[in-house]
Amino acid sequence: MNARTVSVLGLGWMGAAIATTLIREGHEVTVWNRTDEKSLPFHGRSTIADSALSAVEASDIIFVCVLNYDASDDFMRTPEVAAQLADKTFVQFSSGSPQRAREAGTWADAHRVQYLDCTMSGGPQHVGSALGTFYYTGDRAVFDELVPVLAPLIGTTTYCGDELGYAAALDFAHLGAFTGVMMVLGNVFSLLRAEGVSIEQFLATVPFLERTFLDGVVQAFTAAQYPSGAATLTTWTAWAEQFVQTERDAGIDPRVAQSVRDYLALAVERGHGGDDIYAIFSAFGPTA
Repeated sequence: MNARTVSVLGLGWMGAAIATTLIREGHEVTVWNRTDEKSLPFHGRSTIADSALSAVEASDIIFVCVLNYDASDDFMRTPEVAAQLADKTFVQFSSGSPQRAREAGTWADAHRVQYLDCTMSGGPQHVGSALGTFYYTGDRAVFDELVPVLAPLIGTTTYCGDELGYAAALDFAHLGAFTGVMMVLGNVFSLLRAEGVSIEQFLATVPFLERTFLDGVVQAFTAAQYPSGAATLTTWTAWAEQFVQTERDAGIDPRVAQSVRDYLALAVERGHGGDDIYAIFSAFGPTA
């Protein structure tokens, strides 16, 4: 495979994992982050840009992986950066609603930018491995040309068509289902505890839930220890705000999404903003 020039803007867990994999694959990588300390592990391994503009200038392929589209737009949609993006490929890994993905495609077309939107099934720990899936939407020719760069990033690389909102909708469906299950389990486990009923006896009566998954959930709930993992609860809460807006945009009653958001926000208020998704369980119980 021929080496390419690739810039990665945003070096959180996901962006850092992507940059590390690109370096491993032999590409000429430039990195940039709004806070300098996240760039430190890449000194001597890649070029460290001093601004978003210089990062975009350095490469033909631009990956952006920050909290959401708002954060991305702050530094990508300046006149200077937009001018440098012309005729380059911009792959958006940041979280956003289907409507925002479509709007980004319109903006990209107006600025002669080749644009792909990406969502993920899995976590940063799967980047560079044989596990997990990246879902891409955008122009098929742009995707096909970039496949040699994209394929080593994750176990499965899937093209979902040129409807830019498709991958984002799939992502919200995946994460909405997962957080919904976690929220319901937190609720029923708290009920069982309050009434002195064995959680193990409950688990024996729900064969429709996968036991390995349930064992991990029960361990987190009973130990009340929620280590950092694939994404912090603060990140999950920001995602949930977009979940609510996505359902409103689609004309769907957003009360389920609002409930997910509110319980995540309550867990953050209780001091678990830096912990993983299991910390949603801290929002349940007599005082929740």
